[in-house]
Amino acid sequence: MLDSDWKYVETAQKRVRTIKVDMESRSVNVFDLELGCPLNFNADQKIDLEKIKRAKIYLATVKIYKAEFTEELERQMIESALGNPEELKQVRIFKESGAKPTRFDLIELHH
Repeated sequence: MLDSDWKYVETAQKRVRTIKVDMESRSVNVFDLELGCPLNFNADQKIDLEKIKRAKIYLATVKIYKAEFTEELERQMIESALGNPEELKQVRIFKESGAKPTRFDLIELHH
């Protein structure tokens, strides 16, 4: 997880379709069915990632955090996105738009 001064915003429920589960980094890539965009969730330790099926629709409960886009956070985001042109493009878009990076912590997942 990227280090920064993340500030809690809210807890929300999202209808998502799973794209990929990464056991090593404990992350779940999803497509948000309401927003129509891909998101990356950091999975809580209590979630059994082995039970999550790819391309299945779930109701996810997530804690949402925001951070200032600092030089240090930009460096960390670029390092974590190396080898993924789409993620590198998103980092550039964040910087150019002045948007605040958002982190999603997955705390529950239901069918």
